[in-house]
Amino acid sequence: MRNKLVIGILSLSVLFATSCKRQEMVGSEEGFATKDFAIINNLDVNKTNPNFMLSNKKVGVPLFFSATFNEDVSWTVTVSSDDSGAEMKIKGKGKVIDINNGWWQGESSNGRFFSTYDTCYAKLNVLGLDTTYSLSKKIIILKTLSYDLRTVDGVKYYVIDDFEKATVGMAGVSADAADKGTPKYGKSSAYSVEGKNCYHMEGTDINKNGWLISLNHEALVEMAKKGNANDNISTANPDELYFNVYIRGTGKSNSAIELKAYEVDSADSKQDLITILNGGYLYDAAAQASNDGWIYDIVIDWEGWKLVSVPYSKFKPASDLKTGGNGNRVKEPWKITAMAVSLLSYPMPGMEVSADIDFVVVSEGGPFVPKY
Repeated sequence: MRNKLVIGILSLSVLFATSCKRQEMVGSEEGFATKDFAIINNLDVNKTNPNFMLSNKKVGVPLFFSATFNEDVSWTVTVSSDDSGAEMKIKGKGKVIDINNGWWQGESSNGRFFSTYDTCYAKLNVLGLDTTYSLSKKIIILKTLSYDLRTVDGVKYYVIDDFEKATVGMAGVSADAADKGTPKYGKSSAYSVEGKNCYHMEGTDINKNGWLISLNHEALVEMAKKGNANDNISTANPDELYFNVYIRGTGKSNSAIELKAYEVDSADSKQDLITILNGGYLYDAAAQASNDGWIYDIVIDWEGWKLVSVPYSKFKPASDLKTGGNGNRVKEPWKITAMAVSLLSYPMPGMEVSADIDFVVVSEGGPFVPKY
């Protein structure tokens, strides 16, 4: 999603290029501050520029923290935001914090995302001291970039929906009318992992068929581009394609999220797939009745947010011939053009269920790893 940081000290680019991996803590023992401990230079942020932005430009200079001490100690720099709830802990041991061990590229260590215009604060803690040394200036993230169509460490990402915009993503929704209006759904700002919104679903499975709500994406242009085959899924190996989603559970083991992927079996090549899409193809009811659908059910038996990553190879074929159960029964990832996320009363039907989802992303080459 986010690349290296753009700041105003380009002269450090050569230095960072030779040390792009954070140095590990020297020694295995913890370094406690003694009674003679002193901070020679207090914590600073890249000397001159407390603001930064995340950009595609690879200038080779991240934001980094700096400080010097008079003895070897174990230290932690904690960057946190009250806005997004994201936090990053950078740890090391020694007399010096600098570009080699104190750099930060906007990633978090608690599973949440730092967001655009996020206001952050950094604090320094030295093992053995009661005092926490704070930055005198705020750090403001001026801009963040999407993960969509970015390749990080050999893994390519296709962002399906982050639930921040009203006109893109998983816009179609359907609910079981037999549940007598109990299903409720929509974007919610009460909880989120990334950005301001997540998507909330709840209801009571009154007719006891197990299904309550489906969030649909009939024209999945995020994974099957109309114009450029290079932007489409290329792998033919189901083990290399992952469906990733953040799910928030209530702690009750009565709800499940079902992921469903639809393929266009009539496509003979990637170029043929583009031709079909250019013809205004939508994965409507007729398309579902003549193609494959593949599903995977995730029982939500935890409380709070959790990132779930499922390889396509673990999906099973849909059984209903009218909704994706009438294709060639050959799993072909590059033919995927649509998907759905559904709320189920599962493994026990007839229950009152609830779940939130956020940041639906498909990844090719490995599971989603939130790093910049």
